[in-house]
Amino acid sequence: MQPNETRIDRVIRMEFYFDTISRAVQSGMGLLLSDPLLQAMLDALTAYYENGQWQADYEADEQGELPSELKRGVLSQDGVYNLLFEIEQEKQFTEEEQ
Repeated sequence: MQPNETRIDRVIRMEFYFDTISRAVQSGMGLLLSDPLLQAMLDALTAYYENGQWQADYEADEQGELPSELKRGVLSQDGVYNLLFEIEQEKQFTEEEQ
């Protein structure tokens, strides 16, 4: 979490990372694996999902604590998990080919 970042700010930031990484994966893993900025976003998104912040934000959304107009694909139950799983599978496939 960034200093003084609100829950809404965090969801907006993670949504941006989620969308950006998703587009990169669709364009091919080479870009994702070679771009340090994308790697930093992926590391942050992975930490967000694994350290409990995603769960807390998801629960806050379920409780109606986030504005209804807020874009929140990152909070879908399977969105981040599926993206991270796809990336891991692609990394393994790429490593096996080398």
